[in-house]
Amino acid sequence: MQHLSFSQKHWKINQEKSIDTLPELQSALLKERQLTTHETIQKFLEPSLQQLESPWAMNGMKKAVKRITQAIETEERIVVFGDFDADGITATVILVQTLKKLGASVSYRIPDRNTDSHGLKKHLLEDLSKRDVKLVITVDCGINDREEVEYAADLGIDIIITDHHEPDKNSSPDKAIAVINPKVGENGNTSPELAGAAVSWKLSTALIERLKEGSPEEMVALIDPLMEIAAIGIIADCVELIGENRILAKFGLEKMKSTTWKGLTQLMDQTDTSLEKISEETIGFVIAPHLNAASRLGDVLIAAQLFLGDERDNSARIEKLITWNKQRRVLTEKSVTEAAEQIRPGAPFQIFYKKEWKPGILGLLAARHSQQLGVPVIACTLRKDGKISASCRAPEPYSIIDGLRAVGKNLERFGGHAGAAGFLMKKDQLENLKKDLDDHFSKANIGILPQRIDAWVSPTLLDWDLIEFFKFFAPFGAGNLAPILGLKQVKILDLHAMGAQKNHVRFSGEVDGIEIPFVAFFAGHFLSQMKVGDLVDIAVTVGENEWNGEQRLQFRVEDMRSN
Repeated sequence: MQHLSFSQKHWKINQEKSIDTLPELQSALLKERQLTTHETIQKFLEPSLQQLESPWAMNGMKKAVKRITQAIETEERIVVFGDFDADGITATVILVQTLKKLGASVSYRIPDRNTDSHGLKKHLLEDLSKRDVKLVITVDCGINDREEVEYAADLGIDIIITDHHEPDKNSSPDKAIAVINPKVGENGNTSPELAGAAVSWKLSTALIERLKEGSPEEMVALIDPLMEIAAIGIIADCVELIGENRILAKFGLEKMKSTTWKGLTQLMDQTDTSLEKISEETIGFVIAPHLNAASRLGDVLIAAQLFLGDERDNSARIEKLITWNKQRRVLTEKSVTEAAEQIRPGAPFQIFYKKEWKPGILGLLAARHSQQLGVPVIACTLRKDGKISASCRAPEPYSIIDGLRAVGKNLERFGGHAGAAGFLMKKDQLENLKKDLDDHFSKANIGILPQRIDAWVSPTLLDWDLIEFFKFFAPFGAGNLAPILGLKQVKILDLHAMGAQKNHVRFSGEVDGIEIPFVAFFAGHFLSQMKVGDLVDIAVTVGENEWNGEQRLQFRVEDMRSN
């Protein structure tokens, strides 16, 4: 019987025979992605913008473009209403920039993460009504805001919904002028998992095509820079990087290397990050955290203004974003430690609550513990109005949104995806929620989680040619996971704890006479399970890292097991 790994998982090896050539590895990785025909393989390895579905295929697009065009022609005030995360911020930037370039009278609103929950708000609609706003376009939100859309109609405000979250048939915004959501209605061959920023890009593309129809060069000049911002939102929101999401992300990243967005260039400069080497990891570890830090601990509008405001003020904005991001790291580590004291050993899911926690760090807290514990995690805090606000995260194959649907009677509102969600509820329902979710996830019978290993490989493959090879498969993310390679019989040469909390590990290992440096992030618990001289099997992802101006290969440990 196979022992569990250091992360208490069973290893699932997709390719038992050890691989020592790149062609063999390519074949194995394509097969794992179920790409077996010449056509599907070519589309994956050689993606093109021509593979994108026309925006006009999306349900509601024609109605939305007609109403927005009317508003531009009659000089009505338009407000773009976004969400406070990186996907919502970038979706807002894309549509506002488009409308400005098309001559619209446009402004934008993004709710405060720490005082307002996700979606439209009646008090904000009342304020917009007083300002004589007649058209509101949501981005990355609104699909389940039936009451708010009906209230807007009573105030004389037309609403266009653009969103990508899961719709609830009981909360459908039927009085909206148009609903554009890849999960609602007929959408041709549009990818159903588009991010909010990608949906915003689709609407913007349709508007530009309609209003700049006779100027092909101007159309391209307007659309191309928006693809860079869409790539940020797509990667930051952890949606599936397949189909249209992957195409937009891949080409957006490429265009970003010569970006004309001054705010982006300045952010890269002030964080000592190379635009030339930009990748999905740059967005995940540099750009998105700084944008999200604005809403978590500061002012979300600062993040949007980095792209939409006066460029002369960007240095001050970036200084604030960097400060907030540093504060976010400290608060996250503190809350993760506090939450660890509430862990229920052996429970089918974990729920943490502390009234002092800021809503803006709940998702980070839940994600960290979900990753380490391998179960769904809910992190809760108390709002000023006395209600519980929560963020939820769940590893595959769990679905946190299905869990929330099953216990919906306890909640005032909720929404999200399989892996990430949020909700609002009365405080006196917290214990009932815990019992009901315990029951739900106990019956889910997920069992021991698997650790995917794409293939055992020879250490001779671990070189710069492998990095170049992986670029054909990138960008990596949900649905197109970075390859995980297995190394057998690695002898541990040294061990070191890293980080202020000593929660990272770096060590050297030797296999077949080749010495390899490894790093394991948020895996301090590995130290108690290994010692110098041990022989272990290691599952790694391979990437590159820059240190003191020098590019190095980085071997990131995903899991280990005793030999």
